[in-house]
Amino acid sequence: MDLRLRRPAPLAKEHRRGGFDSGDSAKDEWLVRLTGQSRRRDTAATWVIADRAMAVIGYIALAMTAVDAAAAPERLRRQAPDPIPALLIGRVAVDRRVQGEGVGTALVAHALATAIELQEKAAFRAVVVDAAGPAAARWWQRFGFDPLVPGDSRLFLPSGDVARTLQSL
Repeated sequence: MDLRLRRPAPLAKEHRRGGFDSGDSAKDEWLVRLTGQSRRRDTAATWVIADRAMAVIGYIALAMTAVDAAAAPERLRRQAPDPIPALLIGRVAVDRRVQGEGVGTALVAHALATAIELQEKAAFRAVVVDAAGPAAARWWQRFGFDPLVPGDSRLFLPSGDVARTLQSL
């Protein structure tokens, strides 16, 4: 595999998705079968990192969401509307062949840079992610994300912390 990587880009027809294997068949299938549908229906925008041969080696899906104020910690709901507007990182996956090489962190950095750009045009209170289990939740916590509810797999990063977190990556 050619490890000279391309910058994150919106998923396009020229990106090769067929050989993608993250070790999570649901995430792999979503990339192969449902990403185009999600974009056409305006429910998620998928960004990919590809190698020079245009094979997808990692992806991240972004969408808008809202958090029920009653289920949010005080620091998130203070002076916020109900529901609380947020940017959702819906799915993140990296091909097994490059896991541990920083591709996931690069995708998170791209999502946070996108959050900063969006924040200038449309306000939201936090970036939210649904971690796929305890190990994934711990991975997100490395970036400063905290559980919405203690022990929960839904985590958040206040929008006011996004720039600082991005600088630390």
